[in-house]
Amino acid sequence: MPQLLSNASATGSAAQWGGGAGVFSACGTFSGATVTLQFLGPDGSTWVAVGSDTTLTANGGGGFVLPPGQIRAAISGGPPSGMYAQAEQVK
Repeated sequence: MPQLLSNASATGSAAQWGGGAGVFSACGTFSGATVTLQFLGPDGSTWVAVGSDTTLTANGGGGFVLPPGQIRAAISGGPPSGMYAQAEQVK
């Protein structure tokens, strides 16, 4: 289970996703921020949003399906604090 953010206030580092179905969840003090699950695009340099189910403006989560590759939790807007996010594989 990749831990994508831990007590963070900015976009996290990339983590390896093994592929398949998963649940993205995030919690913390959003203060107007958005936390988005992203995957590394086919050009190897562009981060792409997974979708609306994994774009959060409050504590919550959403499902997704991705092939193996790099993922991250990106933070935009607001002055968030104490943000935690993870991606857990559904078996």
